[in-house]
Formats: sequence, structure tokens, C-alpha cells
Amino acid sequence: MRVKTLMTFCGALVVLAWSWGSPPVPVSDAAAQGGEVATEPGALQPQAEVRVGDNVVFAIRAARAGRSPAARAHDANEALQEAIAANALDVRVEYTDSAAVVYAGGRPIVQLGTEDAVLAGDASAAVHADRVAGKLRAALASEHTRSVVAGTIFNATLAVVFAVLAVLLLRSAWRYGDRAANWLEANPGRVPDLHVRTLKLLSRGAVRAALSLGNVAGRWIVMAGIAYAWLIATFSLFESTRGFTAQLSGALLDPLATLLSRAGAAIPLAAVMALALMALLLALRALRLFFGEVASGDATVSWLPRDLARPAGILAQAGLVVVALLLAGPVLSGNPDGAVSRTGMVAICALALALVPLGAGVAMGVATLFGRWIAVGDWFEVGSHRGRVTRIGVLEVILRDETGAEVRVPHLARLWHPTRVCAHPRRIVELLPVERALATPALADKVSQTLGRIGAEASVRLVGVTETQATLELAVTSEDGDARSACLWAALVEVEAARREASRL
Repeated sequence: MRVKTLMTFCGALVVLAWSWGSPPVPVSDAAAQGGEVATEPGALQPQAEVRVGDNVVFAIRAARAGRSPAARAHDANEALQEAIAANALDVRVEYTDSAAVVYAGGRPIVQLGTEDAVLAGDASAAVHADRVAGKLRAALASEHTRSVVAGTIFNATLAVVFAVLAVLLLRSAWRYGDRAANWLEANPGRVPDLHVRTLKLLSRGAVRAALSLGNVAGRWIVMAGIAYAWLIATFSLFESTRGFTAQLSGALLDPLATLLSRAGAAIPLAAVMALALMALLLALRALRLFFGEVASGDATVSWLPRDLARPAGILAQAGLVVVALLLAGPVLSGNPDGAVSRTGMVAICALALALVPLGAGVAMGVATLFGRWIAVGDWFEVGSHRGRVTRIGVLEVILRDETGAEVRVPHLARLWHPTRVCAHPRRIVELLPVERALATPALADKVSQTLGRIGAEASVRLVGVTETQATLELAVTSEDGDARSACLWAALVEVEAARREASRL
């Protein structure tokens, strides 16, 4: 109801402005007669009025050159209408031997002679012509002001109408965009897959995501187009903003025209690129199907294990894409420095940059192997990882820790962490805190004897004393991989025996 009321009000404003802005056609006796009337020189003719709009500017009372006052007024009114239409505001008088001619712009309006001045009560034709020119100048200025005001009101009314239409169109675009988004969300199963015959290009989810993205982008593009059209239409209505119309049109249409011309010139190349892209997609799909069959066990090849089929397929597809960008790009585009070949070169550079850590690890592995920095059987420590070396590869060192677990330490880790290589037999040193009352030389001897059964060079030293406890340092040299744990267990047994003996006393 509000929209209907607003549209009715705008329509009324348009009608009112149109009726005000359209100048009425002057009605006079000259318009009715409009032709030449033969008169006698001494005959008195009725005067005829010359009008600008509804206002009488001057009257013609005398016949001249065989034309009656009505015919002369008719010609003057037509000339004034042309001057008003041409927006001619400059009025001047030119004098001849027998008459004075009043001009509006470049158009002669009326010729005035002595007889016109006599009947009008002026002293001469020049005086009469100057007075008519002054009245005509004032009337044309008044008519121009009225026309400008009426045109401004009419244009303002049109601007309001355009704004209402733009708001309605924007609301409609937003509403239809919401409906499309709600339909895609409520009906995910009705969106089909994208097929080319039997080749599946996009899955249903990908198609739905593309449609959702296109709906969002399309809605904003349509709304921007509506706002742009409203700005162009509104700015073109007013003289002060008409210059911005050309700037706005050029800002959008010039790049669009350039883009269309370039797109038209690139159509043959685009067709070739589309065929090449289709061939690349088919090759990628063939690779994916082949490695998928190997991974599922439906196909068997001697050179590719089943568990390596999927990663090998990913590597093969990535390599095919890089080769296509690097080699096929210059062939298709005809430009070795084009965007396609540059993209392939960027991909190669990115791949090389990503392989820098792997290359550094390989370099460290080669140096370790051929420099014999580590031997199988050595005790090897890198940071928090320690164990016996069981195998040395190009990329990593495999350790067997004290718990029997296998630890793979990459050679690259040795660039950030210190490395300790222990020869056999290795020296084990551990700290054991005990109660201060139990820390006696007798306990140290018993623990030392027990450690002597585990390895050689066993020793027990007191390295710290507090009010409640003492710290013993246990050391032994052993080849046993679990010597550290055995050393601690043996020491705990002796400490527990000393604790029981002290409780009996």
C-alpha cells in the first residue's frame, strides 16, 4: 500500500511538472489568420499581440510591406518560439535606412518602421525598436527562468521516481537471491553432478558450492548495476552533475570495451587452450583411475606396491600438471614468456624451494655415510633421542632405544641439535637420591658390588647432601643396551635392603 501511494504521488508530480514545463502555444488573431492580407496604405488595421508564453510583450499596429499586423505578429511569434527553443537570450537591434530589425540570438523577430513608432507613440523607429527590445529581453529572461525552474522540478520528480524504482529493483534482487540460496540449502540432493557424456567433471557438492558462490556474486553484481544505472540516469538530469555522467560511463564502459575487444581477439587461442585443458583433464583422470585400481587391488603391477599406489598417483598427477604448464604452455600460446609458461616456471621454483629441506637432509646423509661419522652398533644421541644405531640411510638414522622401540632420526635434525656418539662399551652415569640416614659407606660398597655384576668400572660417589636426603652418583661401563635400567634396579634393591635393616635396628 505504501509503494502504491508513493507511486501515485510521484505520477502526480510528473504530470504537474510536465504541465508547468510545457509552454502554451500563443493564441492570437495572427495565428488564426496567419497569411498575408492586402491592405490599403491609409487603412487602419486592428493591432496584433506578440506573446512570450502567456505574457504580451508588444503589439503591432501598422501594416508593412503588404503584410497586415496579424501576419507580422504571426511571424514574430513563430520566430520567438524558435528562439525560446534554442535558449537564445541575447536581444539586439540592427538599423537600416528604412527600418530597425530586432534580433533574438541569430533570428530576426520583427522589423519596425516609422509608422510603427507613430502608432505606438514613440518619437522614432529607433526609440520604438529599443523599447521593444528591452521588453523582449525581459520577457525572454523571465521565460528562461520559468523554464529552468519547471525543468528542475520535473527532473527532481524524475529523480525521485528513479530512486523509487531503484529501491524496488534492489529489494527484488536481494529477495530473489535469498530465495535461490534457501532453495540450494533446502534441496542439496536436487543439484546434479556435472558430466560430459560419461566423464564426471564436478561432483554434486562442488556444483552446489559453485552455484552458491555464483548466486552471492551475481546478486551483488546486479545490485551494483542497478545502483550504477540510477546514478547515470539521475546525474544526466541536472546540468551541474551532467559532467559526472561521462566520467562514470567512461570509467565502466571503456575498460569493458577494451576487455571485450581483447576477448574477441583471444577466442582462437582460448579454443585451443580449452582443447588442451580437456586433454589434460582426461589424462589426469586416466592416471587417477589407474592408480586407484592398483590401490584397491583390482590391478597388479610388479613395479608398484599396492600401498604406494595412491601417493604415487598424486605425484604423477602433480608432475603432469607441471610438465603441461612448463612445456605445453609456450607451444599453445606461441609465447615462451607468456603467462602459462611463467606459471609452470613458478611451479618448478616453488617445488624446488619446498625440496630444500629434503636436499639438505640428503646432503647430510651422504656426508654421514661416506665420511663414516656413525657406524652401525654405536650408541647415538641427538637431542632427547638416544639408542643403538641399527641402520644408516640417506635420509635418516634408525635407532633402537632402551625400551626396544625403533626411533627414526632424520639427518636434518643434527643441524639444530648436538650429536653424541658413544663407542662400546659405553659409560652410564645416573643420580640416585636416598634418605640421609641410609647414605653410608657400607651402602655405597654394596651398590658398587652389585653394579660390578652389570658392567665394568662400577663406582658410587656421594655428590650432594641436604637436611633430609643425600644424592649418590652411580657409574658403570656396559655393553648392555638396557644397562641404565638394570643399574637403577640393582641400586634400588640395595637401598630397600638397607632401609629394612635400619628399621629392624
